[in-house]
Amino acid sequence: MQPWKISAGLTAALAGSAFLLGGARLEYLSLHWPRILAEHGVALALHAALALTTIAAAIYMVARTTGLADLGRRVDLAERSVRRGEGDPGLADALHQDRQGDWK
Repeated sequence: MQPWKISAGLTAALAGSAFLLGGARLEYLSLHWPRILAEHGVALALHAALALTTIAAAIYMVARTTGLADLGRRVDLAERSVRRGEGDPGLADALHQDRQGDWK
């Protein structure tokens, strides 16, 4: 899995959680939302977009710094080499039997 997919998913989860937790606390503003959005809607949308972008970039930076960004590529490389028959012969044999549909 690519690091940008991980950061996008984690950002969506964090934003959804914040919305669910914070939405109930803003109930007292329900009568004033049309006016708030009319006067400050563009600024609120811009700030929300920048906050989400910052969170996604921070998660991506952590993934790149810790080496998690290359993990998917390394696992894919190892899997392809095992499927070619290199490396562990028992695992290569098991993958070959799995492809043939011969399960034990």
